[in-house]
Amino acid sequence: MKRCKGLVVGTMLALASLWSEGALSAAPPPNGGTVAIEPNTADGENDPAMPSFVAAASEALTAKGFTIFDDPAHAAYVAQLTVKRAGVGTGFGRDPDAPSVGLAGAGVAVPLSTGNSSMVTLQRTQLEIRILHRADGIVVWDGTAVTVRPAGARKGPGQTVAADLSKALLESYPTVPTGDIGVP
Repeated sequence: MKRCKGLVVGTMLALASLWSEGALSAAPPPNGGTVAIEPNTADGENDPAMPSFVAAASEALTAKGFTIFDDPAHAAYVAQLTVKRAGVGTGFGRDPDAPSVGLAGAGVAVPLSTGNSSMVTLQRTQLEIRILHRADGIVVWDGTAVTVRPAGARKGPGQTVAADLSKALLESYPTVPTGDIGVP
């Protein structure tokens, strides 16, 4: 009898160990299918750069085998795209349209100041993409990427930032990132 109890307890401990390690968790993220993108901002305000983030996420998801649907009622998955932006201070930055000047010789390059540096506002931008199975709302994949760059962009509001964050975030998909992905 003691041996039987020990076997039962040992089996329960093994199963508890597997459960806590995620071996009995949900199926792995899908390798494609249909997905609709639901854009959100952290504060609920309108963000003029949101179309750039949706386009960049659509491109990155398409590269991973997904077909983008406009109507979530007809998609197998829903990708909740959340953008959070906040000013984080100021720093000196170079005017992006100023020419670069420098001296080169003997394998050494020495940049020379052109006097075009100015104070710029630094902005922290965080992109989170959460993919849910539409039918039951179960999250099948979730990841976050973040960058700090000068506010404003030359290509339009957020195009470069959106593309860089989306690409970095979904680069290793279907692997789920363990923390925020930092993007220079």
